[in-house]
Amino acid sequence: MRKRIGVVVFLSSLLFGGAVAQEPVTPWRNDPVFQRLATVLDKVPAIDMHTHLLRPGQFDPSLGSAGPLQLRSTHPWLSTVIRQRFGVSAQPDDWLATIKMIDSARSKMAGRLGQTGYWLDHLDFTLTEIALVNQNSRQGIDGKRLLWVPHATTLLYPLPANHLMERSPSHKTDITEAQHDLQAFLKEAGLAESPADLPSYIRFVDATLRRWQQQGAVGIKFWDAYLRTLRIADVPERQAAVLYAKGRTVPLNRDDYIAVQDYLWRHILLEAGKINLPVHIHSSLGVPPFLRTLESDVRNLEDVLADPQFFQTQVVLIHGGAPWYEIAAYLALKPNVWIDISALAFLRPVTDFAAILRQYLIFAPEKVLYGTDAAAYPTVPGGADVHHLVVSRATRDGLYVALSGLIRDGVIDERQAIKMGRGVLRENARRLHGWK
Repeated sequence: MRKRIGVVVFLSSLLFGGAVAQEPVTPWRNDPVFQRLATVLDKVPAIDMHTHLLRPGQFDPSLGSAGPLQLRSTHPWLSTVIRQRFGVSAQPDDWLATIKMIDSARSKMAGRLGQTGYWLDHLDFTLTEIALVNQNSRQGIDGKRLLWVPHATTLLYPLPANHLMERSPSHKTDITEAQHDLQAFLKEAGLAESPADLPSYIRFVDATLRRWQQQGAVGIKFWDAYLRTLRIADVPERQAAVLYAKGRTVPLNRDDYIAVQDYLWRHILLEAGKINLPVHIHSSLGVPPFLRTLESDVRNLEDVLADPQFFQTQVVLIHGGAPWYEIAAYLALKPNVWIDISALAFLRPVTDFAAILRQYLIFAPEKVLYGTDAAAYPTVPGGADVHHLVVSRATRDGLYVALSGLIRDGVIDERQAIKMGRGVLRENARRLHGWK
């Protein structure tokens, strides 16, 4: 109970207290409706649907002016959260020195609590009941509050992918990593390499999905917006089998390789539905400089999302289809489609994020899922936990601003707003997963 009270005090200090003197003026925090909602909802622990908390990363001072403003080391909230969590006075002019102090404080906490205990303490501090962690390894996952979401995209690279890697340096890096991870999964299944024919590989895929679920996976993730198109063609099995066999001896051209992937993608989507394993799809645009906006467009998913054979598969649109927010809101009217709001709170200022969230809440409030996408970004000093501190607060703030606006416009009353807020923070996720 003491820890939970400490969390509420921390959150409240970021809302109302003098501890945020370095922050710019934020009039919405003085709104009485916002404050009433925050007083109630800041006591509700969240289920964070999308994080990369356990993946290490290193701050790169040379990237201080790279990326969106709120993903830079200049974010004015950083000093406050670092002081609140680690007792460290940040030195924005010398982030490397600050990071050393954070690392020292973190090491002491981990030495006292253990590594897993440290992360559970962090979840308590950010009022996060459960965090879904995206990674292929189960390392660091406790299966209770740190839950596992492995990458289904890894299963789409069973063949030599030379021509796909030629597209950009990041393609080469990411595909090489995916194929390395695939080798680990093949070894776990007792296989030295990808099976010789497509039916045998499909059996491996099906067994892998079930093994992941038995090992505690609560979903699987496709992140193909970074590497290929989100348009998933309906490729006949016979065509895919011929191309798979050819690709084992001769590197396939890009179109032929993607045809094999399209067949695998649709099969995985269907199979996941059979075993009640939600499918998370990175549905926003990718990352520059190799971004291709037309290929990353969430509207490319319409072919599969409108196909009745996939209606039993629960699909989570990670990052809410950005920047096609209203399209994603319409897609969430489908009974099996959900919207995850992760990353939006650090890509947009709070009021902009609230305007986006408002669209989702108007169309499908019961399908909106809290998430942060907290990670050890190279532009954010301190690591994934520091980023999570900032984004957890910003995500809640954006939610409360959006709900306040709907109250003010006469769309809902405060009682409905609190119920809706609880839904976004945790209850919608519990319903998605069937958690009692």
